[in-house]
Amino acid sequence: MNKITTLILSIFSLMLFAGCARTIIPEEVLQLPEYASVYTSYNLWANEKDEIPSANIQKGTIIPFGTEITFVNANENEINFKRVSDGKVFKIVYDKNKNIIPIEMFIKRLFVFDNAEMLAAGIRPVIYEKLRRGIVEKGMTRNEVLLAFGPPPAMRTPVESVDTWTYWTDDGVSKKVVFFGNRVIEIIEI
Repeated sequence: MNKITTLILSIFSLMLFAGCARTIIPEEVLQLPEYASVYTSYNLWANEKDEIPSANIQKGTIIPFGTEITFVNANENEINFKRVSDGKVFKIVYDKNKNIIPIEMFIKRLFVFDNAEMLAAGIRPVIYEKLRRGIVEKGMTRNEVLLAFGPPPAMRTPVESVDTWTYWTDDGVSKKVVFFGNRVIEIIEI
């Protein structure tokens, strides 16, 4: 090969590589034991294309916390997983600008080895059913809000120790959950 051909191939290879997203192996991120089951740690909302924005906008079909899943594939821009109960595949579109955390940390928060009953241990049945439907009410705890809505997007609520968590419920529409100590005292739609 002459120098020009080598240079052209090198440039082409760099361009091709630069366009590819870095592959993520969720099983390695979670240090998944062999034959272990994986579940969603909080409710997710999927749109009509079975896509879930990583900011978890509360619009669409709910995939309840404790839903058993298997991973299809992932990269730094998306996570594809299959619901075990029916084989339906969902895609989480990861937006690092809204989450402000590495995708590996996002995966560790979203997927766990505990099923729904373990995640909701000690929660009264009437509250459990509301949480599975994505309902948050005054008097609920921070942990219950996390099960129902997930962690608030970091760009809206940088730390969870603050008294107000802000979520998206639609494009341009927000919901603020206000706590006093560990309990919800107000829910404000804005």
